[in-house]
Amino acid sequence: MKIIENKNLKKYNTFGIDVNAKYFVEINDENDLLKLIDSEIFLNNKHFVLSGGSNVLFLRDYNGLIIKMNIKSIQIIEETDEYALISVGAGENWHKFVEYCVNNGYYGLENLAYIPGLVGSAPVQNIGAYSVEQCDYFYNLRGYNLLTNNFISLDNADSNFAYRYSIYKRILKNKFIITNVVYKLNKHFSPNLNYKELKERFDGKNPLAKEVFDAIIEIRKSKLPEPEKIGNAGSFFKNPTVSQEKYLELKQNYSDINGFETPSGIKLSAAYLIEKCGLKGKKFSMNSDARVYEKHSLILVNYNNASGEDIFNLSTEVINKVHNKFGIELEREVNVVK
Repeated sequence: MKIIENKNLKKYNTFGIDVNAKYFVEINDENDLLKLIDSEIFLNNKHFVLSGGSNVLFLRDYNGLIIKMNIKSIQIIEETDEYALISVGAGENWHKFVEYCVNNGYYGLENLAYIPGLVGSAPVQNIGAYSVEQCDYFYNLRGYNLLTNNFISLDNADSNFAYRYSIYKRILKNKFIITNVVYKLNKHFSPNLNYKELKERFDGKNPLAKEVFDAIIEIRKSKLPEPEKIGNAGSFFKNPTVSQEKYLELKQNYSDINGFETPSGIKLSAAYLIEKCGLKGKKFSMNSDARVYEKHSLILVNYNNASGEDIFNLSTEVINKVHNKFGIELEREVNVVK
């Protein structure tokens, strides 16, 4: 374990924001983590645990310690004819893990293919796509509790999962460091084709897991910019939820608006609201490289040298315009780091 001073973070965040960290360290195992927690630098500085950097917006240089999780392992810890429990290191690439599962006959996560980031951040954000969320197959995780100074395991019920939410995102933010995650996956494949594009693509067919996996990759590539080419963090805003009354009111004025019922109300498409405001492909400052992506209005992009402040200000403009037009407050999905 080596703590580095004044580390540039441009290649460690998918927005490609050019900022530095006062201190930076990579954690390769739990012993590294224990040594770090006992160090003067950890004790005397604020810290931020960085996973794949795919859901992070740095506003400026980070005046503290960036902890980059690099713990890697994939182990089958229990297996029957029906399921397998797979333990995965927090530093494993999420997409590569999903690919491993599909190739080895462990099913459930294939709809979450091609999501950027590392495994350790998946439960924090409760990532989801195409009618599947990681909490559907989450079993438990292990991590270090900075409040009690020990390693503990927390299960699905402990995690308080909801739409893009978990206990690790808010209540335990900066108080808990995830080291590995366990998923309970099926040995028999049953495709989830609830998403419209998947349903249309496989209409009347019974696809293999690899076919669904490949289809998800193709769909995502057609809609989402590659971070290596255009800086972005995927979906920047959460899809908002409104009351039935508000939805009916919107439906009177916008006949093409669609929503679906959830336990907390009617969920709408944030992309639809942003597009209806005429913001697709727009930027608000002539001198900024920050823009709403022209192919998908839910994505904000850095076309070259936008700062974190540029992206954040753009997101504020989007929030304000959607609120003024629809009376709906969009919430940022991306983790803003100051």
